[in-house]
Amino acid sequence: MRLKDWLTQLGRGKHADAELSDATIAGLIRYLENCEMDCDQVFDALDQYAEIEIHKEDAARLMPLVHDHLETCTDCCDEYEALLEALIKASEAPEA
Repeated sequence: MRLKDWLTQLGRGKHADAELSDATIAGLIRYLENCEMDCDQVFDALDQYAEIEIHKEDAARLMPLVHDHLETCTDCCDEYEALLEALIKASEAPEA
């Protein structure tokens, strides 16, 4: 589950009125501070990340900042999934 989705669900859960502990908030802040790539940088790297995935290599280990950003950014994750799907379909298409 991406962090953004988790935070959205947090507000909808049965404990929606419960406050987050200071330790939880501090942990989230530390996590977000380590997300060093912005959407433009990730977009520029998506093709390389997708190619690594297609070749069954560990893209998360090879490109951890891209992986972390995709875990927290729904827009970039949607772009990545669309690109990956297109690359998979292209690789399965019969050659002309």
